[in-house]
Amino acid sequence: MEKKMYKTETHIHCSESSNCSRVSAVEFVHRFKDAGYTTIFITDHYYRKRFKDCETEEDYKAATAEQLAGYHTAKAEGDKIGLNVLLGCEFHINDDDYLFIGIDESFFYHKEIGDMTPEELFDYCNANGYLLFAAHPFRDDCTPKAHAVHGFELINTSYNHYDQNNNDKALELSKTHPHLLTTGGADAHTLNDVGTGGIMTEEPITSIADYIRILRSGNYEIINNKPEGR
Repeated sequence: MEKKMYKTETHIHCSESSNCSRVSAVEFVHRFKDAGYTTIFITDHYYRKRFKDCETEEDYKAATAEQLAGYHTAKAEGDKIGLNVLLGCEFHINDDDYLFIGIDESFFYHKEIGDMTPEELFDYCNANGYLLFAAHPFRDDCTPKAHAVHGFELINTSYNHYDQNNNDKALELSKTHPHLLTTGGADAHTLNDVGTGGIMTEEPITSIADYIRILRSGNYEIINNKPEGR
């Protein structure tokens, strides 16, 4: 009997919190559930303007609620229909994009991260137990700094950037820096992205700890399906 594999999408942006997304959290939850996924990560973009003027606890609560609107909506809907929804974040710093793995809502109360160098950011993540991954390395001007990340997206299947993702260069990076962790993601902004990326595992990923443990074990497969229309 063929062993069951569980699918996880690691990179999704919802229209509630990422203004570049064209799909709501509720619709993404149902589409990924229908596509056979058991777990998704909501990794909405961190916008500095949301947090730059925050000074009080109430300021941060309001900014964080806006930042996490997509995640909270997806989590509530996922709980209803049996889809695991986990929290992540994508952050643009110094021409590069990063995915934060292992964060919780308190992460967004530290606006100083927006002013850090990649090396400072890496040290910050190490001190706080987060993993820092280069998102879609080699797309446009992104140049992953191998000495200042824990890993990177080996495969990114984004419909909007399919011809610019340069996954072949990411493969070469994995060969020259085998100590770095690798993952895959659809970088979902549209319905065309559903079912194209992520990872497959022999056990369901139900927590961020599961995800990190499995990445470190190497016991997973990266999903690499060409988006419809590309």
